[in-house]
Amino acid sequence: MFQIFSGFAEFERNRIREQIKEGLERAKAQSKKQGRPEAHTAILSVQVKKVMGLSQSKTAEALGLQITTVKKHWDT
Repeated sequence: MFQIFSGFAEFERNRIREQIKEGLERAKAQSKKQGRPEAHTAILSVQVKKVMGLSQSKTAEALGLQITTVKKHWDT
């Protein structure tokens, strides 16, 4: 009984994998951009606060961002 259920599960997983692959190929053929979008507003906001003379921690507090996000965009 367990082997039958595991066979169905494997079949279903392969179907899902194929559907995902087809969807990604279709999106690529339509020239759709994939992945996470860039955070242009966060980069610009951090740079403005840096020019204003704020520290990294004060910049994070003022913008409501994590300190790691501020550090990542501090020297870009």
